[in-house]
Amino acid sequence: MNPTLSLRDATVQEIQLELIRRRRFNDFDGERVCELLGRHRGLWKSVIFDRLGQLSVKRPGNLPMGGLIKLRDLEDNIWNVDHLFVLTHTAEGARALCVAFEEANIGAMPRVHEDSDEVDMALGTGGEQIGLLTVWWD
Repeated sequence: MNPTLSLRDATVQEIQLELIRRRRFNDFDGERVCELLGRHRGLWKSVIFDRLGQLSVKRPGNLPMGGLIKLRDLEDNIWNVDHLFVLTHTAEGARALCVAFEEANIGAMPRVHEDSDEVDMALGTGGEQIGLLTVWWD
């Protein structure tokens, strides 16, 4: 993110990158992750750092388990997330970015999602030629 850019003028993507840059835990170093993403900017369309909760099949309609950890920790100025989601222009781009994360030796556990039906359902879209990479840190 441009350090002279006001929050009001920043795009949602720039705000998300700033949240990534600020985060540091275990092997995750947000500065290094942002540098890696910047070096490979031509491969991806958008990126978000999040923590998804888990829905209970026994209690559908309830809040997702662990889904509000981010809300719980905001008061302490902690963005409690552990999964990077990267939407790429192509499946090949997702695979190339996966290799970049593996070679960077930054404690990342990347995974390319190859099932287009699963990706389409997760994104609420269909039939697009895109790629999806998730990267997890313990």
